[in-house]
Amino acid sequence: MSGDEVFVAGACAVVVAASTGLTSTAWMPPLALRRTAGLGLVRLAMILAMAWLLLVLMRYADPSVQGIYVAFYLLMGFAAVRGFGVLAARFFGVRLRVDVVERANPAAARLAAAMVLGTGMIFGGCLWGEADPTGDDEGGWWIPVGFFFAGWLAWLGAMALFFWREPGPTRLRIRRDRRLPEARAAAIYALVAAWVLTEAVAGDFYGWRHGLVAVGGVAVLLGVRELFTLGQNRLLTSGADGGRGWEGIAYIGSGVAFYFLNRMLEGRLAELA
Repeated sequence: MSGDEVFVAGACAVVVAASTGLTSTAWMPPLALRRTAGLGLVRLAMILAMAWLLLVLMRYADPSVQGIYVAFYLLMGFAAVRGFGVLAARFFGVRLRVDVVERANPAAARLAAAMVLGTGMIFGGCLWGEADPTGDDEGGWWIPVGFFFAGWLAWLGAMALFFWREPGPTRLRIRRDRRLPEARAAAIYALVAAWVLTEAVAGDFYGWRHGLVAVGGVAVLLGVRELFTLGQNRLLTSGADGGRGWEGIAYIGSGVAFYFLNRMLEGRLAELA
């Protein structure tokens, strides 16, 4: 490993240690953790995210990612999931130790788990594909990191748009009122948006312009949410689970449609690169 790679590995270790220290529940008595099923949901999201990263590294990453570099990128991924995933949840009002653990809020746990898993999905997508499919260069750690932050920030923007356009204080209803329908709709939106952005940042690297244009295009595509809520605000805020359930189905349907459209577009872009 080169000097800059050792430095990056050290920085990732610091992020993991700091995030663990800020959200650790080891000091809490076992009785306080007895009813925190939400913590188990968040931990399951972390396990699934790391399993996804390992799968990508073992089967779909650049051929140069072998040996110590598998551990290197796993450490980077764990720092992203453990640090940035929890941070993303906090951006939207959910604190892991306070809301999920101490207050045992199941709605907050759903949103936190979605943000953790979504972060892992995007980072895994950044590791997918060859760094230089048309030559012999091996690329470097800065390529997946650059695409991760582009995709992750676009994802946060999409989530900010979701909550901004919600017809009411959805974040407050999740954190204070423990409203599961609102939490479920936000979690599904987060995961579908992460899936779409994972598709955008995954694949062989044909240049920054190719990849970043795709990320920008997906961020615009997520504006289709307006079509789901236009003229339906009363239904979505009525408190009826059915309204938010159909909303979640619409998000999943849009994600599936994008998946197939992106597969068609990807081949075309590769030909033009």
